[in-house]
Amino acid sequence: MAVQPLPCDDGGGSGPPPTPVCCAPAIAAQPLCLPDGAAVLLVVRSGCVECGATPADPQAIGWINPQTGVFTPGVVPAGAGPCDGGCSTVTTVQLCDLLPGGGCTPFLRHLVRDCAGAVTTTLDTALDGTTIYPVSGTAGNCAACAAGCVDTICVQRCDDTDGDGQPDATYSELWCVRADGSAELVLTYADEPAVPYVPVSPMECTYGCPESQTLMLCDGSGPFLRRYVFLNGAASYTDVALDGQTPHVVMGQVGPCPAGPDCDNPTTPAATVGLCLPDGTPIATIITRDCSGTVTQAGWINLATGLYSAGAPPVGVTACGESRSITTAGVFCDIDSTGEVVGLVLVEYSYNPDGSIASVRLVDATTGGTYTPAGTVTACPVGAEQPEQDLAVLCDTQPDGTVTAFLRDWRRDEIGQVVGHTDYALGGGPYTPTGSVGVCQPEPEPPCTSTHTLTLCDVAADGTSTPFLRRLTLDCTGTVTASADTTLDGVTPYAPAGTVGVCQPEPDAPCSTAHILTLCDVAADGTSVPFLRRVTIGCDGTVNSVTDTGMDGATVYSPTGSVGVCQPEPDTPCETAQVIALCDVAPDGSSTAFLRRVTIGCDGTVIATADTGMDGVTPYAPAGTVGVCQPPAEEPEPCRNTSTLLVCDLPDGGAPDPAVTDTDPTPYYPYPTGFAVAGGQTLWDGGTLNLPPGTAPQPGTTGSVNSLAATIAALRPACDTGTAHVTVSVNAQQTGPDNGCGPTGHLRLFIGTTQAALTVLPANTPVGWFGTLTVEADVPAVDLAAGNVVVALALDAYDDSPATCTPSPRRTGWQVSAFTASVTYDQSGCATQFLRNVTTDCETGAVVAVVDTTMDGAPYTVTGTAGQCEAAGGACCPPPEPECPQHLLHECRWDDTDGDGLGDTTYLELIQVDGCTGALTSLGTYLPDLTAAYTPVAPTAECPVEGAPQASAVRARRVQLGPGGGGAWSAARVPLLQSVTATAHGGTGRISTVDGDTTLFPGESVTWSVARDEDSMLVGPLTITAQTGTVTISYTQGVLL
Repeated sequence: MAVQPLPCDDGGGSGPPPTPVCCAPAIAAQPLCLPDGAAVLLVVRSGCVECGATPADPQAIGWINPQTGVFTPGVVPAGAGPCDGGCSTVTTVQLCDLLPGGGCTPFLRHLVRDCAGAVTTTLDTALDGTTIYPVSGTAGNCAACAAGCVDTICVQRCDDTDGDGQPDATYSELWCVRADGSAELVLTYADEPAVPYVPVSPMECTYGCPESQTLMLCDGSGPFLRRYVFLNGAASYTDVALDGQTPHVVMGQVGPCPAGPDCDNPTTPAATVGLCLPDGTPIATIITRDCSGTVTQAGWINLATGLYSAGAPPVGVTACGESRSITTAGVFCDIDSTGEVVGLVLVEYSYNPDGSIASVRLVDATTGGTYTPAGTVTACPVGAEQPEQDLAVLCDTQPDGTVTAFLRDWRRDEIGQVVGHTDYALGGGPYTPTGSVGVCQPEPEPPCTSTHTLTLCDVAADGTSTPFLRRLTLDCTGTVTASADTTLDGVTPYAPAGTVGVCQPEPDAPCSTAHILTLCDVAADGTSVPFLRRVTIGCDGTVNSVTDTGMDGATVYSPTGSVGVCQPEPDTPCETAQVIALCDVAPDGSSTAFLRRVTIGCDGTVIATADTGMDGVTPYAPAGTVGVCQPPAEEPEPCRNTSTLLVCDLPDGGAPDPAVTDTDPTPYYPYPTGFAVAGGQTLWDGGTLNLPPGTAPQPGTTGSVNSLAATIAALRPACDTGTAHVTVSVNAQQTGPDNGCGPTGHLRLFIGTTQAALTVLPANTPVGWFGTLTVEADVPAVDLAAGNVVVALALDAYDDSPATCTPSPRRTGWQVSAFTASVTYDQSGCATQFLRNVTTDCETGAVVAVVDTTMDGAPYTVTGTAGQCEAAGGACCPPPEPECPQHLLHECRWDDTDGDGLGDTTYLELIQVDGCTGALTSLGTYLPDLTAAYTPVAPTAECPVEGAPQASAVRARRVQLGPGGGGAWSAARVPLLQSVTATAHGGTGRISTVDGDTTLFPGESVTWSVARDEDSMLVGPLTITAQTGTVTISYTQGVLL
């Protein structure tokens, strides 16, 4: 087929051509090899003709050295021919150089592949196929230019295909960004862009985290940035200046920034290569794609001679060398022994000419390099992150364990190979990793937590104290994992400034002592009246008060004369002595008790003092501060918090490693065609066993079948239900030389000699078939422990059945490998529930004691492994005393809805814990999000392997009610409501509560919220409507992640 020529210089003579001349672009086609092995690219082109005349047929005009890019005109050197028997191929694709300013320049990229399909050389030329073209922007698909798109953006989405409310499939959306700045969804697909994908129930992949892309566009004022956000199939955008922050107001028409013309050539020829004639001669079919994208094809070129022929290629043309290209499977996960995902892996397959797999390579899904597994490569668990096509969030881990998340933007060539990357901080700025780069690991969620709120006091230096709340979060072991201080409203943050301690009650009595003296009121005539004087002395030894009474100690007495010590009868010394016990207090606070003897004269004055030790004899000299002795301070009762957890003593030994031992297969394949294979233990140990094809049938038969068998035994645990589950699998590949005839083999599981499970290979198994055979069955625990469980494998080796299969006989060889066997004893009901009482210090949160008891309070000793209970439990208890605090437990349960003995549906059981007795009361069972009650079909303790329990969070919501009664908001329609704020704008609203209807005035805001940890949600009645103004309602709702 002649290619439509384009105006050009004919290259002849020094003056202008007599008439306008046109030449077709040249095409670098199938690679050839020189005698020394060097590869060259043959270049073909239609000759130059007068513009408008019929174009000439293509001719070989020269060749290109792909290593140097040098074009040599003329005939290809003698001896040039197909490389490696025609196995090497070249593919020419038209790409576009997407310039930074928004323009597009089309060019040709020539890809040279070796026999394995790997690209060995690439060469970029202009559309003439010979002029070397340097890419100055980003090489990409020209569809963004041809379809009126200034850019295309691929966004990954998630889909819930089974209706369980969780994402289980991913798909991609291709968005076209138009010249006017608008975005349009043009394609939705899963794996192959050519196959449309219709999502069943689109979901947010990362709990509402939108994806974004930023483009540079131009308006009447110049360039600016438009940031697109894609969420749930809808696109929105924000315009900012080139600094990425200042808001930009569009001036005039929006479009791409000035660039070159959209379509420089009316036609763009391309060669489709990789085909060969029956004798191995490489050919290329010539196609032409015009500016509108229409493709035509009407001829082919012999790449060895350069001759062009019109029409379709000859009959018998087949692909050169490989019959299939290299392909990759979906994304898998590398899971270590702890169940953590440590890497994302692609499986790359290379194929032989006959279509069989030649090699398999594991590829790092984030870097494109060869991947070395650290654990087991298998299907990713639900929720594991999949790699983006171009962007991935990675983590930069420092030697001290500090982790910084950043974005890596991969650059790929037109065949998807990673050719480079650029790193950005999560805020969009440049980022350079300094530590170890890898896939980000999620923070492990604690298996269970509890929260305790304490009332403490912040004591200042002057002795004043301020009470505040301290909220402590404890894990299952009682260790404090978080602490937060607030004022007594439970919301406002509080920072203690003094000494934190337990709030002290007011003292019961003042720190003082009282002394009663007998004194006399002496009148002017010498008569005296005795009375009692009560003297109160404070803690510092000073007199605080003096009270006078009659001798009865009650009647108030007021002296009228001279007060003094009552005089004794004549001849009695007129003085008295009193002994007082005092204390000598040192600066460090220590005190020493001593006795002070005070002698009081007849006039009541102190005439002498003497200090002694407590023996009343040894002299004593005080060295510190003297005062009334204080009683020893009582040690304050330590503040303790006690939490009671329902825990289970889980039995051990339920999944032991089985022993698999080779045995005689005859009882399990008792047919005359059977041939017992020797050396089967190699397979049972996990190795590879090659079974050659048979050369003759077994005596007296028309066929021969390779048979193997092994016994399976596993140590039985101390407790089980009497049943165990056994699963075995093995990989098998049919190695030929012939296709199978009819049934070709099976894998069976026996209890004794009774078949328990069977799986068969596909009938007429073709050469190169590969698959994994798996059988599983429930078996008696006693038989598994005794080794009476047997696995048997039979594979056809020779089959002479001409009536069924022609040609006949059929000889089939096999390679079997990767045998695995696992056993699980059913231990339902073996777990023992008990109560774990954890006592912690109020101030530090440290665990003081851990005491295990039975459900009746008796001491309990754990014999297995303490863990979270999986089955419902607990019993009703009498109503608690009003002063006893009540606690609420959210226990995740499993329900067996399909009767297979394993939990397949989760639900929540709310359990009340009595703070005084520790008794448990079930309050009911509900859906995981607590939106409705749930009635379990068959609660079970056998649950799938799960990760950390679901975490809870608070989701922010906001609605707007229009004026004139445009709708109403009710708290009854919001499950687990936590807080709500209503604000009136430009008019009034109305609020209806249990107290009646009230007016929400313009500009007024009102708020309600839960205030205590014990409050699980805010309840109504609470209805809000708009009247003459607009009312906005902001509220938060509890959710499970």
